[in-house]
Amino acid sequence: MTAALGVMARAPSSPGKTRLAPHFSPSALRALQRALVRDTLAVACANSSVETIVFVTPDEAVDEIRPLAPRGLPIIPQGNGDLGARMCRAMRHLLVDRTCKIAILIGTDVPMLTAADIDTAAAALRNRTDLVLGPADDGGYYLTGMTHVIDAVFDGIEWGTDRVLSQTIAAANRAGMRVQTIAKLYDVDTIEDLRRVEVDLRARPEWTCQSLRQFLETHLTPPA
Repeated sequence: MTAALGVMARAPSSPGKTRLAPHFSPSALRALQRALVRDTLAVACANSSVETIVFVTPDEAVDEIRPLAPRGLPIIPQGNGDLGARMCRAMRHLLVDRTCKIAILIGTDVPMLTAADIDTAAAALRNRTDLVLGPADDGGYYLTGMTHVIDAVFDGIEWGTDRVLSQTIAAANRAGMRVQTIAKLYDVDTIEDLRRVEVDLRARPEWTCQSLRQFLETHLTPPA
């Protein structure tokens, strides 16, 4: 069964990570975002069971993302609209335009994401699940996967709030979808998240999150 993995990537030069801005210079914050993108793409491309495609925002940032991606990886603009509209468009591209049987989308700010998590999501979709979600600690989700596009799970969601996951599940239930969740992980949005990553990486092999490890060694000062 053909499976595709879409990586929803924001250009490091674009606004974002506002809660981290007081702790880093603009150049350091861009370096952090570049590290997160590189490491996410390394995980995505390590999984040979899925075809990886990068969806980038803003649209004109394709050339900015290209040096961060393995050579030859498709990079496609996300297009206009809120996050829901852009994810729905990416899903449609994978499931309809590319005629994949399974489509999974991930973000780029979840360092603890592994290839095994992606495999778990793909296995759920192969086992008659219509929608798989990877819950995030902040009430959102870091991964979503589908076998057919249902616009309703992307419409009317209060993106950026702690209600994203619950609203998405409610929408899926109303649409009669079979939903499965996988392991809960956390996004990197605050300085506390970065310190948590620093601790968690001590238990991971040294080859994981190489770019983020380098950033932390260079830029993260010990807590006061």
